[in-house]
Amino acid sequence: MARLPDKSSRLLLISTFIICSLFLFADFRFGIFKPVQNFYNSSSLFIQVFSREYVVNPIFNSFSSILINKRSNDENQRLKEELNNLLIENYVISNREILNSNVFFDEFDIKNTLSKLLPAKVVDFDVNQYLCCDKHRMFLLTESTRELDSFKVVINNEGIVGQTIKINKSLVEVILLSDKSHRLPIQNQSGFFCEANGAGVPKKIFCDVDLTLDEKEFFLKQKFFSSGLGGIFPKGVEIGSIYEILELSQKEIRLTIELKADPLSSNFFGIIK
Repeated sequence: MARLPDKSSRLLLISTFIICSLFLFADFRFGIFKPVQNFYNSSSLFIQVFSREYVVNPIFNSFSSILINKRSNDENQRLKEELNNLLIENYVISNREILNSNVFFDEFDIKNTLSKLLPAKVVDFDVNQYLCCDKHRMFLLTESTRELDSFKVVINNEGIVGQTIKINKSLVEVILLSDKSHRLPIQNQSGFFCEANGAGVPKKIFCDVDLTLDEKEFFLKQKFFSSGLGGIFPKGVEIGSIYEILELSQKEIRLTIELKADPLSSNFFGIIK
């Protein structure tokens, strides 16, 4: 059976009801709680504005910025790749008379010439090793290597940088002209021929010349070209120019040749199929 509240409890309830009624009457009649209500409303508004401006919007803007930057980077990378491919194609077209005079392309057929150019991009190039050591290799990724084998010419938009030596699916290993173990038959405009060795130094090859065989004249910045001997590189492509002439003995000098094409100038290359 429920127990009814005693007199003190009833008195407390009645007193509480009367006080609350008085507060309500005073608020309706005189608005004594209006400042409290205004403070509450202004505080709520401040919290909403603060959270929107300093919490929600910054987080949203950060995510938006990340997405925009990613799209911009992807677009820049795509445009850069297209530009480099166009520069490489332009190099081939500008040298088409030299290239067409060799076995590489059909005569004056630009469309067929470009169809034999396989675009490739760097996936692995140890720059530290290239700058410090004598082994200069890079690995290129191509869309397809079905029509590709070793000993193909590799170029960038500045000229010849090396040749392919190993093919593994779509991955191509390239030995650069400056590699210590590379050999390249070259000639100058005077008809002097030599087999240039990679110097193991960035953008440098060299020829040792025996002066007793014939009297020859060499000078700094004298240009050298591919001789076409060896059956890999086409004849007449500019390779570089004399950077240094070092006297090894009274009968022998060393011609150090600075290469025209820098493999560090781009991440995109072309392989002549």
